[in-house]
Amino acid sequence: MNAASRGAWGWAAAFALLVSIGFSWRLLPLRAMPESGREVREKPGLFAAVSHRPEFAFGFRNVLSDVAWLEAVQVTGTRKMTRWDYDRLYELLDVVSNFDPKFEIPYLLGGLVLGESTPHARKALHVLGRGKEQYPADWRFPFYIGFTHYFSLGDAAAGGEAMAEAARLPGSPAYLPGLASRMLTEGREPNAALALLQTIVRQESDGMRRAVLERRIREVTVERDLQILERAVKSYREKTGTVPRNLSDLVRAGILPGIPEEPNGGRYLVDPGGKVRSDRVTERLRVFQKK
Repeated sequence: MNAASRGAWGWAAAFALLVSIGFSWRLLPLRAMPESGREVREKPGLFAAVSHRPEFAFGFRNVLSDVAWLEAVQVTGTRKMTRWDYDRLYELLDVVSNFDPKFEIPYLLGGLVLGESTPHARKALHVLGRGKEQYPADWRFPFYIGFTHYFSLGDAAAGGEAMAEAARLPGSPAYLPGLASRMLTEGREPNAALALLQTIVRQESDGMRRAVLERRIREVTVERDLQILERAVKSYREKTGTVPRNLSDLVRAGILPGIPEEPNGGRYLVDPGGKVRSDRVTERLRVFQKK
């Protein structure tokens, strides 16, 4: 075997090793302990470690970035993402951008998905911030930073400031200055949030990001409806001295003209103690709860 052949086989072997490391890495960052069900963080895998020294990728940085990104897409495709899934997504996004800092889609989509989980909103901002460093003239990065501040952290001031920054960049949509001013003045109201979301989703051309935004619209709609129903139950209790047996009692009592339609295809229910809930949503959006 001549030197050229040995070199080619060496590169092929190195590539195969690195890709195998990449696929094996998916099990390493977090693992659930079977006896307790608790999630325990382990030391980062070799794939993640190599990403911090990309010169050891033997010229396969873009390929390894794609490997990590494909794994990240699989994680985001989970029907109901757990805290573990969001943690794993963040680690994968870190690997992707370490290997290929100019790969822009993971910053935008990954940051948006991470922002769906309030405990991961700061990590979403970190991911979007890394993208902004790479693409300082791209208005989408401060735009989604503002989106995360407002819709994930309930910080209308920071959201409005980031939207205003996006509005000053070349190519930004004409609606952004108005969006920024509304964020700065309206804060923590589900109806205001829905108006903003509907404006944003109409302008989003990317199908995957649009799906995330539409999911957030359904979440905010549920929170708005639950707040309406809670106020109605309170009025019913004050009027009759009892808790309604079901939500249709609120209509019969003339307190509501009708029961809102649950946007996820489920139903709104009232428990014997008067608590209102959706049978499809297990957690409330705290960001829109009054302080």
